Amino acid sequence: MQLVGLAVLALVVWYGFGERSTMTISAFDLHAFVMVLGGSFSAILISSSAVTTVRTFLCLREIIPALGTLGPATEALEDERVKFAELWLDGKRSQAVELAERSAFPSIRRMLQLVLARAPEEAARAAFTELRHAELRRWQPAIGNWELLAKLGPSFGMVGTITGMIQVFRSMGEDSMNLGSAVSLALLATLYGVAFGAGVAGPIGHYLRGLLDERLGALERCEQSVSGLVASTARESSIVGG
Repeated sequence: MQLVGLAVLALVVWYGFGERSTMTISAFDLHAFVMVLGGSFSAILISSSAVTTVRTFLCLREIIPALGTLGPATEALEDERVKFAELWLDGKRSQAVELAERSAFPSIRRMLQLVLARAPEEAARAAFTELRHAELRRWQPAIGNWELLAKLGPSFGMVGTITGMIQVFRSMGEDSMNLGSAVSLALLATLYGVAFGAGVAGPIGHYLRGLLDERLGALERCEQSVSGLVASTARESSIVGG
């Protein structure tokens, strides 16, 4: 992926030095657009594996309510955690076991295993630390890429502006040169870069980071529930034994 990214970056820079077909002042400039988005895409390719690159762009579905998976899954996990704990504390152990065994979440199934084994806090902490690390390995690189894009967008905007200004200086001797419109086109790259970084990539990265934090918080609450259920079961056993 790194070689592909370098090739895309070289192509973007080459395109930036290409002749511009129009010199009219407009809000849209294809050269600037390609420089910012193409350059940002090349940075993702260079810094990521193929799997991480795909996940980076798949994260875009998280901002669409009907297509998101991380947020709804976290809510479903939280609901199952609460229901499992309530059933267990109410003495409906068979229903709690059935719920956990049918669960699609490894954390709920792990809760059942730890509670049945009356695992100490150290074992529960180790188990859920492993689960949190698994979530981080899955989501952190893709979210990090969006946070990286928030920083690189303005930089690639400057690259577009620099290549545009070079073209302006190269053409200043031409009689037909419209200096105002040419500089306007060059500066549009900076505008696109800032808008993409601060208005698109930055908010997306922040939103995805919040979703990941919610998932990690849900796993932490699962760990706390295990400790509480194990302690409750131990108290019941001591009362019965006494």
